[in-house]
Amino acid sequence: MHIYPSRLILRRCLQPYKSYVEIFQTDLPNEEKVSKVVNEKSLWGIFMELINQIFAKENVNSGRQMEIDLAKVVFVLMVAAVHITIDCVPEEALSKGLPYVFDSVIGGPMIAPGLMFAMGACLVYSRRQGWKDIFHRGIFIFILGFVLNLCRYTIPDLIGYAISGDAERYLDPILYQAFNNDIFQFAGLALMTIALFLKLKLKDGVMIAIALLCSVVGTLLNGVDVGSVPGNMILGYFVGVEDAAGKVLSYFVYLNWLMMPVCGYVFGKLLKRMKDKDLFYRMAVPVCLLVAVPYYVLHIRNRVGMFGLGESCYYHVTTPDVLICLVTAIGMYGIYYFIGKHLPQKAVAAAYRIGADMTAFYFIHWLFVAAVIYLGLYLIRGTQILPMPGILALAVLVTVVSLVLADLWMHKWKNIVFRKVGKAK
Repeated sequence: MHIYPSRLILRRCLQPYKSYVEIFQTDLPNEEKVSKVVNEKSLWGIFMELINQIFAKENVNSGRQMEIDLAKVVFVLMVAAVHITIDCVPEEALSKGLPYVFDSVIGGPMIAPGLMFAMGACLVYSRRQGWKDIFHRGIFIFILGFVLNLCRYTIPDLIGYAISGDAERYLDPILYQAFNNDIFQFAGLALMTIALFLKLKLKDGVMIAIALLCSVVGTLLNGVDVGSVPGNMILGYFVGVEDAAGKVLSYFVYLNWLMMPVCGYVFGKLLKRMKDKDLFYRMAVPVCLLVAVPYYVLHIRNRVGMFGLGESCYYHVTTPDVLICLVTAIGMYGIYYFIGKHLPQKAVAAAYRIGADMTAFYFIHWLFVAAVIYLGLYLIRGTQILPMPGILALAVLVTVVSLVLADLWMHKWKNIVFRKVGKAK
């Protein structure tokens, strides 16, 4: 892969326009100059030349994509800190300082949206990318979400009640937490949806249009309440549900979040045809930053949109914020791409290994969060509130231990377990 100096890139981009510059250097009247340029080549033609320079008609960019693996690494390094901050900081303190940065800024566009975008892109590079394979994986992830609820909520709650007798804390929310939707449930539904799109052989533009329509509808329906717990729990998988007091009853709702994995899938198809990634990202990153950074500054300063106060701002994300998340994902991919070009081979291999362990890591880290925070801290101290140094230290510990256990599961224990299950059958 060639590494082009910025001046060379600029020259390459401007090469098609050389004749136009020469026209404008003549003594002809401005009207004639413009006419000559328009007649020589339309703007659409110029645009298509640039597209043809970046993309091939066939797939030329197969194999591991470093920027996607690094996006997963960022998620791994940050997700435990985000979750522990949310659980160990008083709600009123989440609106300022470092807790706000972890909860709303880092925990906003850089974590789950980027991961869902990456999930969609990874489908294109998967060895099993048929619609049936994707649909079956969606079912597995969806069910895994309820297994996680059982392990991180139901079992700790029953243990906590048995030890403390505190029914209000441990028993009252047990039914809701057991069937609550989280990112696994959403990811499962999204994978099944993409599989259905592939089964129907929908064009990329149609997929995006459907996902965009879902986002708009989801935005308009945010805050609904049917007045019953079972009804709100079922509806909450698809739209943003809140009770009369404004308490969020649904997370990572289908309609609002579907854009991210669908657009990630379409981007993955483009990435596979990208014959000049260097040029693409050199053009894309500045544009993405120019669009996203002012949006973030304005919204963070005013505490509005995704960066507002309250869980609904994030979990019931609106269409404008979704679009910004997509712009952010592409811009961050570009940054990761240029970082990855300078990483040693061992770091690249480590990023790939971590990326392959994502599902296991996410599952395992929640077990530790539940055991340490929901159960251990509360039973021992009577509170789960921690100062920020304690939160950061605990986040590092949980991340390291979860990474080790996830790696052992994926590359050792998983094969042993499934081999024994196969023999038992």
